Amino acid sequence: MEIAQGIIIPVVADFVLNPDVFYGDELTGIYFQTEDEQYGRITFENLDALKICRGENLPFVNNWEDGQKYPWIYKIENSNWLKERFDYEDENYGSSYEFGRNVNEMLTDFSHYVFKFHDQFVEVIARGFWFEQDKTSLFKRELQFGHPFLNLPNNSMEKFISHNLTCQVIMNSTPQDKLVADAKFCSQKLIEFALELDGEASVNNSLILSYRSGKLISSLRGYFGKQIVEFDGVAKLADVQPYIEKYIGEVYDRRKAMGK
Repeated sequence: MEIAQGIIIPVVADFVLNPDVFYGDELTGIYFQTEDEQYGRITFENLDALKICRGENLPFVNNWEDGQKYPWIYKIENSNWLKERFDYEDENYGSSYEFGRNVNEMLTDFSHYVFKFHDQFVEVIARGFWFEQDKTSLFKRELQFGHPFLNLPNNSMEKFISHNLTCQVIMNSTPQDKLVADAKFCSQKLIEFALELDGEASVNNSLILSYRSGKLISSLRGYFGKQIVEFDGVAKLADVQPYIEKYIGEVYDRRKAMGK
């Protein structure tokens, strides 16, 4: 049976006004007014599918009980829609699936979310979502500082040298307990690695904290999101440095073959 499990976030949508839903680029999201007369935005990690339906009542059984705080966001357990989307992607794309090249991640990492407003609800399949709030509209504005989808600020950075190449190690300075809590909504970056090449540095590997089938994991992912290695719980720099040094060695060999 499909069951709507309530999710509580600190941003609460106005229960009378309906949202604006924008689709088209990295700022795809739900834009709405909040109950305290401010403005909110929901953005999605690895958005797979989106639909908007009219109606005041969700077409799912929910787990809300009298006395609990009433949620406006739900995660659908045993989602038929998620299974349908997985079957489609598996049949048509298989190993060339876009997100990390592993279509099975749809069943372990992705969720079916419902965002409920006054007389309509927005359904989304994605790896996760994040929320923002401001005193003015966030429509098409850049993501706010500290948004999990942005690169980490380099105010907590160290370096190491391997194979004669310098690698920047950019650490997330957010307290670990907050990162663990926030990972329930979307992936959180623990560390970013940026090689310094030809006078420039760009992030090419990231250590990501997330939940997979309800279990907290850390995964080292390459530039295009493909998973390199996975660890239980919160991994440390020492856990992933051998994999980063292997990558740097491969870059060094390619550059040497090119005469650089």
